[in-house]
Amino acid sequence: MALLHKTLSSYKKLSAFILWVFTSNKHRLAQSRLILYVYHRYIVSLYKRAPNTNTRTDPSTVNRHNKGFTLVELIVTVCVLVIIVMIVAPVIRTQLARMEAKRIQSQLENSLALAKAESYIRRQNVIVCLSDTGGRCHRDSDKTLLLFIDKNDNNHFDAQVDSLVVQQSLNPKYSKLSLRVGSRRHYTKFWGDSGKPRGHFGHIKYCPIVAYNEAMYLISFNQGGIVKQKLNEDHPTECDE
Repeated sequence: MALLHKTLSSYKKLSAFILWVFTSNKHRLAQSRLILYVYHRYIVSLYKRAPNTNTRTDPSTVNRHNKGFTLVELIVTVCVLVIIVMIVAPVIRTQLARMEAKRIQSQLENSLALAKAESYIRRQNVIVCLSDTGGRCHRDSDKTLLLFIDKNDNNHFDAQVDSLVVQQSLNPKYSKLSLRVGSRRHYTKFWGDSGKPRGHFGHIKYCPIVAYNEAMYLISFNQGGIVKQKLNEDHPTECDE
């Protein structure tokens, strides 16, 4: 019976988690209520079969009448769990995509604000670019975000020469990123004399690559160095082009 009690305890925790996921996605409530009702009735039936641990019983009677799950109960349990997984999996994927969109938004905004501050404090130009693992700046790379002082003026990060300010790991799974600056540059520059991206203003575009990721926005930086998120509803991202 210890196995039965452990299983029931696990079901209680699983039920609480499933309820939270369903209630956080209102568009699925109608379907969710039906599944939760069936699942609840099944758990109640299992509880009725469980003995009261506060009451002393004859061990021989317990062993004779409670020998764990029957084959039917096992099949029903597996079926219920499969149904739950089928319903919850898309919801979890959507939630993970939303979390990624918020994470990358925060990383981009904070890094651009830092580039503005560091360039003015150090009185040195700070390069910001999207990069691959080799440190090469490219407008359509999305592995990492680099902030560095380009000492040899080649607009790429050279670990042996340049001074790294910040390296942010992006690695999006549900989207792609693109840097768009004038003259099709692969970088933007915050000038040390003012801390502003004079002549290098533009935006970084966040575009979804999976159907269940609905986030679509720009992180823009203007001539004054003001960093701002612009949603697709107000400023079309042109992700489809």
